[in-house]
Amino acid sequence: MNDDKAEKTALFRYGLIAPLVLETLPRGELTRRAQEVASRLYDIPHSTRRQLSVDTLLEWTLRYRRNGLAALTPQPRRDRGQTRAVAPETAALIERLKRENPHRTGTALLRELAPAQAGTLSASTLYRFLRARGLTERQLLLDKATAHKKYEAEFANQIWQSDMLFGPWVQRAGGGKMQVFLQATLDDASRLIPHAQFYPNQGLDSFLDCLRQAISARGLPTRLYMDNAKIYRSPQLNRIGASIGILIIHTPPYQPEGRGKIERFFRSVREQFLDSLDPKALLSLEQLNERLWHWLDTVYHRREHSALQTTPLLRWQRDIERVRQLPPATDMRRLFFHRLDRLVRRDSTFLLRNRFFEAPPQLAGKRIEVRFDPLDLAHVEIYCDGKPEGPARLVDAVVNGRTYR
Repeated sequence: MNDDKAEKTALFRYGLIAPLVLETLPRGELTRRAQEVASRLYDIPHSTRRQLSVDTLLEWTLRYRRNGLAALTPQPRRDRGQTRAVAPETAALIERLKRENPHRTGTALLRELAPAQAGTLSASTLYRFLRARGLTERQLLLDKATAHKKYEAEFANQIWQSDMLFGPWVQRAGGGKMQVFLQATLDDASRLIPHAQFYPNQGLDSFLDCLRQAISARGLPTRLYMDNAKIYRSPQLNRIGASIGILIIHTPPYQPEGRGKIERFFRSVREQFLDSLDPKALLSLEQLNERLWHWLDTVYHRREHSALQTTPLLRWQRDIERVRQLPPATDMRRLFFHRLDRLVRRDSTFLLRNRFFEAPPQLAGKRIEVRFDPLDLAHVEIYCDGKPEGPARLVDAVVNGRTYR
Protein backbone atom coordinates (compact mmCIF):
# COMPACT_ATOMS: atom_id res chain seq x y z
CA MET A 1 0.00 0.00 0.00
CA ASN A 2 1.47 3.38 -1.02
CA ASP A 3 2.00 6.25 1.43
CA ASP A 4 -1.13 8.19 0.42
CA LYS A 5 -3.40 5.17 0.87
CA ALA A 6 -1.70 4.26 4.14
CA GLU A 7 -2.14 7.78 5.53
CA LYS A 8 -5.78 7.93 4.40
CA THR A 9 -6.46 4.59 6.12
CA ALA A 10 -4.66 5.67 9.30
CA LEU A 11 -6.65 8.94 9.46
CA PHE A 12 -9.90 7.04 8.92
CA ARG A 13 -9.05 4.66 11.76
CA TYR A 14 -8.14 7.57 14.02
CA GLY A 15 -11.49 9.21 13.26
CA LEU A 16 -13.25 6.08 14.51
CA ILE A 17 -11.27 5.64 17.73
CA ALA A 18 -10.86 9.32 18.62
CA PRO A 19 -13.84 9.14 21.06
CA LEU A 20 -12.02 6.26 22.78
CA VAL A 21 -8.57 7.84 23.12
CA LEU A 22 -9.20 11.52 23.79
CA GLU A 23 -10.49 10.91 27.32
CA THR A 24 -9.42 8.53 30.08
CA LEU A 25 -12.34 6.11 30.34
CA PRO A 26 -13.06 3.21 32.71
CA ARG A 27 -13.02 -0.18 31.02
CA GLY A 28 -16.82 -0.55 30.95
CA GLU A 29 -17.37 2.89 29.40
CA LEU A 30 -14.58 2.28 26.89
CA THR A 31 -16.23 -0.94 25.75
CA ARG A 32 -19.67 0.72 25.60
CA ARG A 33 -18.38 3.50 23.36
CA ALA A 34 -16.57 0.99 21.17
CA GLN A 35 -19.87 -0.88 20.79
CA GLU A 36 -21.58 2.34 19.70
CA VAL A 37 -18.91 2.95 17.06
CA ALA A 38 -19.07 -0.67 15.90
CA SER A 39 -22.86 -0.54 15.50
CA ARG A 40 -22.64 1.93 12.58
CA LEU A 41 -21.90 1.40 8.92
CA TYR A 42 -18.91 3.07 7.24
CA ASP A 43 -17.31 3.52 3.84
CA ILE A 44 -13.99 1.96 4.79
CA PRO A 45 -11.10 3.08 2.56
CA HIS A 46 -9.81 0.40 0.21
CA SER A 47 -12.18 -2.24 1.65
CA THR A 48 -15.56 -3.73 0.74
CA ARG A 49 -16.47 -4.13 4.40
CA ARG A 50 -18.98 -1.73 5.97
CA GLN A 51 -18.56 -2.50 9.67
CA LEU A 52 -15.85 -3.14 12.26
CA SER A 53 -15.75 -5.29 15.39
CA VAL A 54 -15.37 -4.03 18.95
CA ASP A 55 -12.15 -6.03 19.32
CA THR A 56 -10.64 -4.32 16.26
CA LEU A 57 -11.51 -0.87 17.61
CA LEU A 58 -10.03 -1.66 21.01
CA GLU A 59 -6.86 -3.01 19.37
CA TRP A 60 -6.47 0.20 17.34
CA THR A 61 -7.03 2.22 20.52
CA LEU A 62 -4.21 0.39 22.29
CA ARG A 63 -1.88 0.76 19.32
CA TYR A 64 -2.55 4.51 19.05
CA ARG A 65 -1.92 5.06 22.76
CA ARG A 66 1.39 3.23 22.53
CA ASN A 67 2.82 4.57 19.28
CA GLY A 68 0.57 7.36 17.97
CA LEU A 69 -0.85 7.80 14.48
CA ALA A 70 1.90 5.75 12.79
CA ALA A 71 0.64 2.64 14.59
CA LEU A 72 -2.67 2.85 12.68
CA THR A 73 -1.16 2.40 9.23
CA PRO A 74 -2.10 -0.94 7.64
CA GLN A 75 0.26 -3.86 8.09
CA PRO A 76 0.69 -6.63 5.47
CA ARG A 77 -1.64 -9.57 6.08
CA ARG A 78 0.04 -12.57 7.67
CA ASP A 79 -2.30 -14.91 5.80
CA ARG A 80 -1.59 -13.40 2.38
CA GLY A 81 -1.88 -16.11 -0.24
CA GLN A 82 -3.94 -18.41 1.97
CA THR A 83 -7.57 -19.34 1.40
CA ARG A 84 -10.00 -17.27 3.47
CA ALA A 85 -13.24 -18.48 5.03
CA VAL A 86 -15.45 -16.75 2.42
CA ALA A 87 -14.15 -16.42 -1.11
CA PRO A 88 -14.52 -12.96 -2.69
CA GLU A 89 -16.98 -14.13 -5.35
CA THR A 90 -19.11 -15.84 -2.70
CA ALA A 91 -18.98 -12.74 -0.49
CA ALA A 92 -20.25 -10.59 -3.36
CA LEU A 93 -23.08 -13.07 -4.03
CA ILE A 94 -24.11 -13.14 -0.34
CA GLU A 95 -24.20 -9.35 -0.17
CA ARG A 96 -26.27 -9.08 -3.35
CA LEU A 97 -28.81 -11.68 -2.17
CA LYS A 98 -29.11 -10.17 1.31
CA ARG A 99 -29.52 -6.63 0.05
CA GLU A 100 -32.15 -7.73 -2.46
CA ASN A 101 -34.19 -9.16 0.41
CA PRO A 102 -33.06 -8.24 3.95
CA HIS A 103 -35.58 -10.75 5.36
CA ARG A 104 -33.81 -13.66 3.63
CA THR A 105 -32.72 -16.02 6.44
CA GLY A 106 -29.35 -17.68 6.90
CA THR A 107 -30.87 -21.06 6.10
CA ALA A 108 -32.29 -19.75 2.84
CA LEU A 109 -28.94 -18.22 1.96
CA LEU A 110 -27.08 -21.46 2.62
CA ARG A 111 -29.56 -23.32 0.42
CA GLU A 112 -29.08 -20.84 -2.45
CA LEU A 113 -25.31 -20.84 -2.00
CA ALA A 114 -24.98 -24.63 -1.84
CA PRO A 115 -24.13 -25.12 -5.55
CA ALA A 116 -21.34 -22.50 -5.38
CA GLN A 117 -19.93 -23.57 -2.02
CA ALA A 118 -20.43 -27.31 -2.32
CA GLY A 119 -21.39 -27.43 1.36
CA THR A 120 -18.12 -25.89 2.63
CA LEU A 121 -19.70 -22.71 4.10
CA SER A 122 -20.95 -23.32 7.65
CA ALA A 123 -23.83 -21.48 9.29
CA SER A 124 -21.55 -19.95 11.95
CA THR A 125 -19.14 -18.62 9.29
CA LEU A 126 -22.05 -17.15 7.35
CA TYR A 127 -23.50 -15.37 10.41
CA ARG A 128 -20.11 -13.98 11.37
CA PHE A 129 -19.72 -12.70 7.82
CA LEU A 130 -23.16 -11.05 7.85
CA ARG A 131 -22.50 -9.30 11.14
CA ALA A 132 -19.06 -8.10 10.04
CA ARG A 133 -20.42 -6.68 6.77
CA GLY A 134 -23.46 -5.03 8.38
CA LEU A 135 -25.80 -7.36 6.47
CA THR A 136 -28.01 -8.66 9.25
CA GLU A 137 -31.73 -7.99 8.87
CA ARG A 138 -31.69 -5.51 11.75
CA GLN A 139 -28.72 -3.61 10.39
CA LEU A 140 -30.12 -3.41 6.87
CA LEU A 141 -33.52 -2.19 8.03
CA LEU A 142 -32.18 0.21 10.62
CA ASP A 143 -33.45 3.73 10.01
CA LYS A 144 -30.41 5.95 9.68
CA ALA A 145 -32.33 9.10 10.46
CA THR A 146 -31.68 10.21 14.03
CA ALA A 147 -33.78 12.64 16.03
CA HIS A 148 -32.22 16.01 16.76
CA LYS A 149 -31.68 16.52 20.45
CA LYS A 150 -30.54 19.63 22.22
CA TYR A 151 -27.06 19.01 23.54
CA GLU A 152 -24.48 20.87 25.56
CA ALA A 153 -20.94 19.93 26.47
CA GLU A 154 -20.44 19.16 30.15
CA PHE A 155 -17.02 20.79 30.43
CA ALA A 156 -15.11 23.56 28.69
CA ASN A 157 -13.09 22.48 25.63
CA GLN A 158 -15.01 19.22 25.20
CA ILE A 159 -16.62 20.60 22.04
CA TRP A 160 -15.68 23.59 19.90
CA GLN A 161 -17.80 24.81 17.02
CA SER A 162 -16.27 26.63 14.06
CA ASP A 163 -17.80 28.55 11.17
CA MET A 164 -17.38 31.54 8.87
CA LEU A 165 -19.43 34.77 8.54
CA PHE A 166 -19.41 37.18 5.59
CA GLY A 167 -18.11 40.42 7.03
CA PRO A 168 -18.12 44.13 6.09
CA TRP A 169 -16.06 46.01 3.54
CA VAL A 170 -12.72 47.52 4.60
CA GLN A 171 -10.00 49.64 3.07
CA ARG A 172 -7.66 47.78 0.76
CA ALA A 173 -3.96 48.38 1.46
CA GLY A 174 -3.28 49.42 -2.14
CA GLY A 175 -6.40 51.56 -2.44
CA GLY A 176 -10.09 50.82 -2.89
CA LYS A 177 -12.04 48.46 -0.69
CA MET A 178 -12.61 44.74 -0.21
CA GLN A 179 -14.96 42.43 1.68
CA VAL A 180 -13.56 40.46 4.62
CA PHE A 181 -14.67 37.23 6.31
CA LEU A 182 -14.95 36.35 9.99
CA GLN A 183 -13.51 32.99 11.05
CA ALA A 184 -14.50 32.03 14.59
CA THR A 185 -14.33 29.19 17.09
CA LEU A 186 -16.75 28.84 20.00
CA ASP A 187 -16.57 26.67 23.12
CA ASP A 188 -19.87 24.80 23.44
CA ALA A 189 -20.05 24.63 27.23
CA SER A 190 -19.17 28.25 28.01
CA ARG A 191 -19.89 30.10 24.72
CA LEU A 192 -16.43 31.61 25.08
CA ILE A 193 -14.66 32.51 21.82
CA PRO A 194 -11.15 30.98 21.82
CA HIS A 195 -10.36 33.09 18.77
CA ALA A 196 -12.15 35.07 16.08
CA GLN A 197 -10.64 37.18 13.35
CA PHE A 198 -11.55 38.89 10.08
CA TYR A 199 -9.51 37.71 7.07
CA PRO A 200 -9.23 38.92 3.46
CA ASN A 201 -10.38 35.51 2.15
CA GLN A 202 -12.50 32.56 3.25
CA GLY A 203 -10.03 29.80 2.40
CA LEU A 204 -8.33 27.02 4.32
CA ASP A 205 -5.34 29.21 5.18
CA SER A 206 -7.52 31.65 7.13
CA PHE A 207 -9.40 28.90 8.96
CA LEU A 208 -6.22 27.10 10.04
CA ASP A 209 -4.66 30.35 11.23
CA CYS A 210 -7.74 31.03 13.36
CA LEU A 211 -7.66 27.50 14.77
CA ARG A 212 -3.95 27.76 15.56
CA GLN A 213 -4.45 30.99 17.48
CA ALA A 214 -7.47 29.53 19.29
CA ILE A 215 -5.44 26.54 20.50
CA SER A 216 -2.55 28.79 21.53
CA ALA A 217 -4.91 30.94 23.58
CA ARG A 218 -7.29 28.38 25.13
CA GLY A 219 -5.77 24.90 24.83
CA LEU A 220 -6.92 21.83 22.92
CA PRO A 221 -10.56 20.93 22.27
CA THR A 222 -11.58 17.29 22.39
CA ARG A 223 -14.00 17.64 19.46
CA LEU A 224 -14.16 20.24 16.70
CA TYR A 225 -17.59 20.55 15.11
CA MET A 226 -18.14 22.24 11.73
CA ASP A 227 -20.10 21.96 8.51
CA ASN A 228 -19.31 20.05 5.32
CA ALA A 229 -17.55 22.85 3.44
CA LYS A 230 -14.58 21.71 1.36
CA ILE A 231 -12.00 23.55 3.49
CA TYR A 232 -13.18 21.71 6.60
CA ARG A 233 -12.59 18.33 4.93
CA SER A 234 -9.01 18.96 3.89
CA PRO A 235 -6.30 16.32 4.49
CA GLN A 236 -4.29 19.08 6.16
CA LEU A 237 -6.94 19.55 8.89
CA ASN A 238 -7.28 15.78 9.34
CA ARG A 239 -3.51 15.44 9.74
CA ILE A 240 -3.37 18.20 12.36
CA GLY A 241 -6.32 16.77 14.28
CA ALA A 242 -4.83 13.30 14.38
CA SER A 243 -1.40 14.62 15.38
CA ILE A 244 -2.58 16.57 18.42
CA GLY A 245 -5.61 14.50 19.39
CA ILE A 246 -8.69 16.36 18.13
CA LEU A 247 -11.78 14.58 16.77
CA ILE A 248 -13.08 16.38 13.67
CA ILE A 249 -16.88 16.15 13.36
CA HIS A 250 -18.94 17.41 10.42
CA THR A 251 -22.59 18.44 10.48
CA PRO A 252 -24.73 16.00 8.47
CA PRO A 253 -25.82 17.57 5.15
CA TYR A 254 -28.91 19.80 5.42
CA GLN A 255 -28.84 19.60 9.22
CA PRO A 256 -27.42 22.93 10.49
CA GLU A 257 -29.05 22.57 13.92
CA GLY A 258 -25.84 21.24 15.46
CA ARG A 259 -24.12 24.61 14.92
CA GLY A 260 -26.85 26.65 16.58
CA LYS A 261 -24.61 28.20 19.24
CA ILE A 262 -22.09 29.68 16.83
CA GLU A 263 -24.93 30.90 14.60
CA ARG A 264 -26.31 32.68 17.67
CA PHE A 265 -22.86 34.21 18.28
CA PHE A 266 -22.75 35.49 14.70
CA ARG A 267 -26.11 37.14 15.27
CA SER A 268 -24.62 38.93 18.28
CA VAL A 269 -21.67 40.01 16.13
CA ARG A 270 -24.03 41.53 13.56
CA GLU A 271 -26.43 43.17 16.02
CA GLN A 272 -24.03 44.27 18.77
CA PHE A 273 -20.70 44.80 17.01
CA LEU A 274 -21.08 45.41 13.27
CA ASP A 275 -24.22 47.56 13.64
CA SER A 276 -22.34 49.80 16.10
CA LEU A 277 -19.67 50.70 13.53
CA ASP A 278 -19.92 53.98 11.67
CA PRO A 279 -20.90 53.03 8.09
CA LYS A 280 -19.32 56.23 6.79
CA ALA A 281 -15.88 55.46 8.26
CA LEU A 282 -14.16 52.74 6.25
CA LEU A 283 -11.75 50.91 8.55
CA SER A 284 -8.63 48.98 7.63
CA LEU A 285 -8.55 45.23 8.28
CA GLU A 286 -6.20 45.75 11.23
CA GLN A 287 -8.48 48.40 12.77
CA LEU A 288 -11.54 46.19 12.35
CA ASN A 289 -9.86 43.25 14.11
CA GLU A 290 -8.61 45.45 16.95
CA ARG A 291 -12.17 46.64 17.56
CA LEU A 292 -13.51 43.09 17.36
CA TRP A 293 -11.03 41.79 19.95
CA HIS A 294 -11.78 44.74 22.25
CA TRP A 295 -15.53 43.99 22.02
CA LEU A 296 -14.94 40.29 22.75
CA ASP A 297 -12.73 40.97 25.77
CA THR A 298 -14.71 43.81 27.35
CA VAL A 299 -18.31 43.06 26.34
CA TYR A 300 -19.09 39.59 25.01
CA HIS A 301 -16.94 37.54 27.41
CA ARG A 302 -17.95 39.59 30.47
CA ARG A 303 -21.69 39.90 29.88
CA GLU A 304 -23.91 37.34 31.63
CA HIS A 305 -25.29 34.76 29.22
CA SER A 306 -28.98 34.01 29.75
CA ALA A 307 -28.56 30.24 29.26
CA LEU A 308 -25.51 30.03 31.55
CA GLN A 309 -26.54 32.40 34.36
CA THR A 310 -22.91 33.58 34.32
CA THR A 311 -20.45 35.12 31.89
CA PRO A 312 -18.70 33.03 29.20
CA LEU A 313 -15.31 33.86 30.71
CA LEU A 314 -16.23 32.74 34.25
CA ARG A 315 -17.91 29.59 32.94
CA TRP A 316 -14.79 28.67 30.93
CA GLN A 317 -12.47 29.40 33.86
CA ARG A 318 -14.47 27.03 36.07
CA ASP A 319 -13.03 24.07 34.11
CA ILE A 320 -9.56 25.45 33.51
CA GLU A 321 -7.87 22.52 35.30
CA ARG A 322 -9.48 20.12 32.80
CA VAL A 323 -8.20 21.97 29.74
CA ARG A 324 -5.59 20.02 27.75
CA GLN A 325 -2.51 21.94 26.72
CA LEU A 326 0.21 21.11 24.22
CA PRO A 327 3.69 20.61 25.68
CA PRO A 328 5.41 23.99 26.25
CA ALA A 329 8.14 23.18 23.73
CA THR A 330 5.64 22.56 20.90
CA ASP A 331 6.29 24.69 17.82
CA MET A 332 2.67 25.62 16.97
CA ARG A 333 3.60 27.33 13.72
CA ARG A 334 5.43 24.24 12.40
CA LEU A 335 2.62 21.97 13.61
CA PHE A 336 0.23 23.81 11.28
CA PHE A 337 2.55 23.85 8.28
CA HIS A 338 0.95 22.84 4.99
CA ARG A 339 2.49 19.87 3.22
CA LEU A 340 2.61 19.62 -0.57
CA ASP A 341 4.52 17.42 -3.02
CA ARG A 342 6.61 19.14 -5.67
CA LEU A 343 8.92 17.97 -8.46
CA VAL A 344 12.30 19.72 -8.48
CA ARG A 345 13.24 20.85 -11.97
CA ARG A 346 16.64 20.27 -13.56
CA ASP A 347 17.72 23.77 -12.54
CA SER A 348 17.02 22.80 -8.88
CA THR A 349 13.93 25.01 -8.59
CA PHE A 350 10.28 24.28 -7.86
CA LEU A 351 7.08 26.32 -7.98
CA LEU A 352 5.08 27.08 -4.83
CA ARG A 353 2.22 29.55 -4.65
CA ASN A 354 3.24 31.09 -7.98
CA ARG A 355 6.78 31.74 -6.73
CA PHE A 356 9.97 29.86 -7.56
CA PHE A 357 12.13 28.42 -4.78
CA GLU A 358 15.56 26.84 -4.99
CA ALA A 359 16.30 23.38 -3.58
CA PRO A 360 19.72 21.80 -2.91
CA PRO A 361 21.36 20.72 -6.22
CA GLN A 362 21.33 17.01 -5.31
CA LEU A 363 17.51 17.06 -5.34
CA ALA A 364 17.22 18.05 -9.01
CA GLY A 365 14.76 15.76 -10.78
CA LYS A 366 13.43 14.31 -7.52
CA ARG A 367 9.99 14.58 -5.93
CA ILE A 368 10.06 16.37 -2.59
CA GLU A 369 7.62 17.39 0.14
CA VAL A 370 7.55 21.06 1.09
CA ARG A 371 6.23 22.23 4.45
CA PHE A 372 5.35 25.89 4.94
CA ASP A 373 3.17 28.49 6.61
CA PRO A 374 0.72 29.58 3.87
CA LEU A 375 0.48 33.06 5.39
CA ASP A 376 4.26 33.52 5.50
CA LEU A 377 6.45 31.98 2.79
CA ALA A 378 9.64 33.37 4.32
CA HIS A 379 10.46 29.92 5.70
CA VAL A 380 9.87 26.83 3.52
CA GLU A 381 11.22 23.44 4.62
CA ILE A 382 12.18 20.63 2.22
CA TYR A 383 11.80 16.90 2.93
CA CYS A 384 12.81 14.02 0.68
CA ASP A 385 11.83 10.43 1.50
CA GLY A 386 10.69 11.67 4.90
CA LYS A 387 14.08 13.20 5.79
CA PRO A 388 14.70 16.95 6.23
CA GLU A 389 16.83 18.53 3.52
CA GLY A 390 16.98 22.06 4.90
CA PRO A 391 15.17 25.28 3.96
CA ALA A 392 14.28 26.38 0.44
CA ARG A 393 15.52 29.73 -0.82
CA LEU A 394 13.31 32.11 -2.76
CA VAL A 395 14.79 32.43 -6.23
CA ASP A 396 16.34 35.83 -6.94
CA ALA A 397 16.61 36.00 -10.72
CA VAL A 398 18.87 39.06 -10.59
CA VAL A 399 21.41 37.38 -8.31
CA ASN A 400 21.26 34.17 -10.34
CA GLY A 401 21.86 36.17 -13.50
CA ARG A 402 25.17 37.39 -12.10
CA THR A 403 26.31 33.87 -11.30
CA TYR A 404 28.40 32.10 -13.93
CA ARG A 405 27.51 28.42 -14.17
